[in-house]
Amino acid sequence: MLSLLSLSVEQALHRRPGVSRPVVIVRIDGVDVSRADGNDGPGPWDALVPLNRFVATGEVTTATIACCPSCGPDCFAIEARICREGGTVRWEWGRRGAHWEGERRTTLFDAVAYDAEVARVGADHSWEGAAHRAGRLILAGLALPPGIKGVKVHTTDGGELEVQLEEPDEYQIWVHAPWDAGRPDESAAAARAMLAGPAADWPAQWHSIKSEREDPPAYAGPSWRRAAWSLNNAT
Repeated sequence: MLSLLSLSVEQALHRRPGVSRPVVIVRIDGVDVSRADGNDGPGPWDALVPLNRFVATGEVTTATIACCPSCGPDCFAIEARICREGGTVRWEWGRRGAHWEGERRTTLFDAVAYDAEVARVGADHSWEGAAHRAGRLILAGLALPPGIKGVKVHTTDGGELEVQLEEPDEYQIWVHAPWDAGRPDESAAAARAMLAGPAADWPAQWHSIKSEREDPPAYAGPSWRRAAWSLNNAT
């Protein structure tokens, strides 16, 4: 029997009063599986931006569908392994980690209806605030040096955009750019143009994921600085 997928962006149940914190809510046959057992949906950066992780292809991909309401997917997550199989899309989903492998559930969706729902939520940007909009415009389809991928974008207390990148299992990178909340598209265009240039010219900070390594990435320039908290942890 085939199931029906529904995706929506709603406000997190666990958030400070007056603070916007959008999350992606997954419903299967009308049942909210994101908020079951006191969990909440993943943030858009973990599910929709810069890539819509619900898109089904012939290769197995993963998408977070529920996570810890306080810490996010890095603490606890329920994820779906997604794969297209002819006219259906298969999800094998459950708690992340090899220990929980035997408890995963299998759900099948009609591929046409599934694709339509995934495309619909991916094209709906009505939930975006200025910073989320800028982040999407910056990261979507951005050509970065080989091995580097975009993670998320947010604004700092100092009034800048901070673009988080990573070289998986090697480095975390933060690049700062000017920010004007009243002109998010223009701010995004300027940041994107900067990131399209040589990495050595970026105003960046870096952190090595391998604690024993002291050297910056090979593509770092003279303006790159080691993240201050990384230096503190090393002493």
